[in-house]
Amino acid sequence: MNIRRVRASDVDPEEYLRGANESFGNWGDEATYRWAFRDDAELVFVDDGGATIAASAILYRTLADGGRAAIIAGSWTQPAARGRGMFARVLETTSAIAQEKSALLLGFGRRENASARRFDAAGAGMHRTFYCRSTGGRTAESIAAVEPDFASFRSGFRYTIDEWQTQFLFRPHAQIECVGVDGEWSALVERTPDFDRVHAISESMKLPSLAARAHAANRRLFCYVTRAADAEMLATHGFEWTEGFIPTLPASPITDWDFQNGDRM
Repeated sequence: MNIRRVRASDVDPEEYLRGANESFGNWGDEATYRWAFRDDAELVFVDDGGATIAASAILYRTLADGGRAAIIAGSWTQPAARGRGMFARVLETTSAIAQEKSALLLGFGRRENASARRFDAAGAGMHRTFYCRSTGGRTAESIAAVEPDFASFRSGFRYTIDEWQTQFLFRPHAQIECVGVDGEWSALVERTPDFDRVHAISESMKLPSLAARAHAANRRLFCYVTRAADAEMLATHGFEWTEGFIPTLPASPITDWDFQNGDRM
């Protein structure tokens, strides 16, 4: 068994996409690959008998406090190779690479996933997060298209304006709109057949208004929050949630991580 570390830009995208689309159902195409694994992104492959049986990405970001982050993302294992500790090998390799880069390893996951146990076993810090979905909507306030202003959106990462536009506005195959009340609040929303996905919002208290707007169009609202107070507020408005986690290696003393859905990969 061999572990390869390569720059994502040096790899034929199909080498990653074949396994990703088999594992996740419909992870994406070459445009998605080029967008997700841009700049200095790296890939870790696990090969066995001449075949690639697992892979994972490492994405580098600047944290809001100026530190460096190495994000583990898009990890997959071929069905026939599951149960053999592939993710534990990938996590160990990624952790070593993060240390080499003087970066904090972090990720985004759902608590129900098997990867949560591997992070726990590695001694990661585990910050609670929430994947929230609306179940109904009350009367919406008057919401209209507004111009996006990246300075009005908070994030646990520090972006240049070009980086922010690429991350939030130029997502491949996505219908992104900026809506809100001009001069008061705004949100970046991706419209899909069944959901309005909130990738960023300047005022989390306005999420119920976006839910009402979505339900008026026979859709639901999806949002991601990293603050328990936000999740509890949404629950009073009929939202349900799936619990998630942000793992950090080494375990970070930071307890107030503040990421939005568009920050995740």
